[in-house]
Amino acid sequence: MHSIRTKIMAVTIAAILTSILALGGIGVLTIGVESDKTSAEKMKLISENMQMKLNTYLDSLQQSVDTAIFIAKESLDDPDIHFLGTLGTPEETARLDAALQQHCDAVEQAFTSIASNTNGLVTYYYCINADYGSNVHGFFWSNVGEDGFVKQPDLDSSDLDPKDTEHTAWYFTPMKGSRPVWVGPYKAHYLGERWCISYVAPIFHQGFIVGVLGMDILFETMVEQINALKVYDSGFAFLMDRDGNVVYHPDMPFGGEAVALDPKLDRELLKRRSTGDMLVRYDRDGKQWQLAFATLSDNHKVAVTAPVSEINATQRQLTLFIFLVAMVILALFTVVTLLLMNALTKPLLRLTSASKKLMAGDYDVALDYDGRDEVGILTQAFRQMRDHLKLHISDLNSRANTDAMTGVKNKGAFTASVAKLEHLIQVTGREAPPAFAMVMFDCNDLKNINDHFGHNCGDTYLQAACKMICTVYARSPVFRLGGDEFAVILQGADYDAREALLRDFDRASLAHNRSASQPWEQVNVSRGMAVYDPRTDKSVEQTLTRADGLMYADKQRYKAMRELGSRE
Repeated sequence: MHSIRTKIMAVTIAAILTSILALGGIGVLTIGVESDKTSAEKMKLISENMQMKLNTYLDSLQQSVDTAIFIAKESLDDPDIHFLGTLGTPEETARLDAALQQHCDAVEQAFTSIASNTNGLVTYYYCINADYGSNVHGFFWSNVGEDGFVKQPDLDSSDLDPKDTEHTAWYFTPMKGSRPVWVGPYKAHYLGERWCISYVAPIFHQGFIVGVLGMDILFETMVEQINALKVYDSGFAFLMDRDGNVVYHPDMPFGGEAVALDPKLDRELLKRRSTGDMLVRYDRDGKQWQLAFATLSDNHKVAVTAPVSEINATQRQLTLFIFLVAMVILALFTVVTLLLMNALTKPLLRLTSASKKLMAGDYDVALDYDGRDEVGILTQAFRQMRDHLKLHISDLNSRANTDAMTGVKNKGAFTASVAKLEHLIQVTGREAPPAFAMVMFDCNDLKNINDHFGHNCGDTYLQAACKMICTVYARSPVFRLGGDEFAVILQGADYDAREALLRDFDRASLAHNRSASQPWEQVNVSRGMAVYDPRTDKSVEQTLTRADGLMYADKQRYKAMRELGSRE
């Protein structure tokens, strides 16, 4: 007959073994779930970081062309341009040629200044529409194979074949679409068949298309950035078009035709703007791979991928560690007395449950065991750690989303707010689109104040402008995007009163400036507001771009008034 102690020990060991197996199994499953979640987040961050890196080139290009469009339209006020599209006398043609040449010279001068501040730019050009009989063709500058930008022979649109879409899409695509557009990658005949990506725009005047202006970057510039990215040990990055077809891959010949990544992958998934936090996996070369992608400004998608075996290496190591620890715990607990186990079981279970909640981010979890034994000390330590973590994380969240100088939300918080709006647009669709507006602000003369009065005065100027914005838009989130730029997202009551608020801001600025004795105490802010229109805006970014364009136009009017005032 076995003793009671033996029976208790046998039951205890069986219970311990069962508990260890159960907790170990749950732990392994939890680790697997958390590992998948963590890997999806990590791959998402890698793709978004590459997205921001590549968008540095694309956004710079687009902003430069948008600026050139504005300048080109302003220069078309010459009264002789009204002959455009007519077949007149030789004298009228000569007059038109002279006016167009003067127009091209103005655009060329502005373009040349803009080009020096555009990342990755290799060409900029203006190709005049030859259908109207003018002898003026525009201009074309390139730095390919040169130490700097060198003027090249003009691009004559009469030599372009609309059927040769491989080489002439840069000209005919914006002509047909009648709007600025990204084109590429394509073989640029004017650069010796080099692969390019272009942002091109048609220039209109009196209903006629005067010509197409644009800028190019070499496709290989993006490829070099993509090839330089290391994802885990053997992972890599590649490029897809808007439909999810691969246009560049390290295993594909450069400039080859787009191909499907994996026929088994959901095509609708690949057409999304990004994978977000989704776990996306596919099979290739007999291995399972994990994928994440984000959409670039030109609607291509930069994707990153890595073998699942490499991603899960840490998970396997942690599982083995849990197994070894479980065996050690089993060996140790076989010599622990039943009384000690009974004494420790309840507080330990409570502490284990609380620690899991703490690990999951529940910093309000109750740690109420007040015993004076080791478990009580451990509970007290966990309680202190919980309080410290809660305070620390709260402080980190505040710092991460707040601009240090002005106290308003920063660009990171703005990006997160834009992402939430994008998600809301995707969820609601066209049946019940969200109502919001974007207001962009740019502080005028900041550089002049910094240069003449010092950066402390410049900071005072920015803080005064920010305070004015916050005062008028007290019910809406205000963001400092960096430097002298601010943004406000209007929803609810402020959205309904958006026009009145914009007028209030102008009146408040004027009233403030009357009492400001120093330039840095004034509030001279250019602003532009755009309302989200689900019929034309496919994303929040398009609304933001329109607001930025209106702000820039307001800034140009401010500069023009300043120049007029200085001449008077």
